[in-house]
Amino acid sequence: MNASVRLPNDGTGLLGEPYSRRNCPQATRDGQPAGRWIALDESGWDGDQLHGMDRSRYLTIGSVAISDEDAANLVDDLRRTTRVQAPELKFGTSFAKDGQTQRRKALVALLGPGGALEKRASVYLLDKHYFIVGKLIDLFVEEQTYKQGLDIRNTGIARKMARDLVAEGPRALGPVLFDRLLAATVAFTSYKNRDQQISVDDFYNTVEEAWARSSRRNVTRLLGLLRTTRVEAHEYLTDAFGPDASLPAALEPLIPGVAAVTANWSQRMGRVNILTDDQRALTDYHLDNIRDEARGLGHPEFRYISQDVRLGELLRGKSSDHPSLQLADLVAGAGFAVAKRHDGYITPAGEELYSVIVPLIDPAGMLSHDEPGRVAQAGIPMPTPQPR
Repeated sequence: MNASVRLPNDGTGLLGEPYSRRNCPQATRDGQPAGRWIALDESGWDGDQLHGMDRSRYLTIGSVAISDEDAANLVDDLRRTTRVQAPELKFGTSFAKDGQTQRRKALVALLGPGGALEKRASVYLLDKHYFIVGKLIDLFVEEQTYKQGLDIRNTGIARKMARDLVAEGPRALGPVLFDRLLAATVAFTSYKNRDQQISVDDFYNTVEEAWARSSRRNVTRLLGLLRTTRVEAHEYLTDAFGPDASLPAALEPLIPGVAAVTANWSQRMGRVNILTDDQRALTDYHLDNIRDEARGLGHPEFRYISQDVRLGELLRGKSSDHPSLQLADLVAGAGFAVAKRHDGYITPAGEELYSVIVPLIDPAGMLSHDEPGRVAQAGIPMPTPQPR
């Protein structure tokens, strides 16, 4: 199919064969098909480019257990209360700016105790640095130990390795070298390296330097294991970018993020149907992988996602057609403002929303600790750029 031709009645703004099947042009209704509808949207997404000075450390996925049928009245009421004139409710344009305090108060009332979305909204928070480190272990160290008949993933060893490296790496290596290790991991494993301009030797030069300079035992031990995984690194390049590539977007956090949010809601509510915003990363292929994983048939790369998920539909749609997605956008955007506050980017939105958003943070999110309440702590404010 010609990728430049819009598919008729496709239900999204995305074009071409990768987006030809899993579209939802009609309004969602609970029980049709069986199960509750969950709407998802994201904020802070950078694709697989997860590291750099201008990139946020966090990705948020906002989700709301509500159908379009029920969301429509809430959206209309919120529009009247906040006097938003734009065609859609969007956190970034109508709730995030410094002078929009009254609108944020309406959002607090909606999400907080006694609000219409109390216990129906969730924020999945993903720390991109922790995700990078986790992939560093999953793709190389875990693959090597798996061949040896060892299970470091389900025994919690891989998770401890990742947490140790995130917690101790900046001190063990120094912040500059630790950042270089993160940057080298992204450069080597991301889709931008499909032409393999960053070689195995290039990547392991950074690994070797980090190992040689490490001043903490846990970090030195992990980097020592990583030094022995060149074979797995060569295999990764073939699996990810070779002529018969089968590894699905290894460094794309949105895909496992949507899978995890799906699993977490299913564990709370039983059978669920998922409607995601029409994000370009969520192709039919990747949504198929998430659906297959829910049935226990997924790609090996997804073997760490929860099993026994009761999933009905898994579709995408345009927020202009789905009021439930507009509510998910507000939750994701508010969550991102609070995550930025935690990272040191202090704004009125983060200050006014953190008390209602932090309790919504999914304890099963992708953080380097088990205490979502820590996000209530504000980071050190970032310095204001000075004119040159």
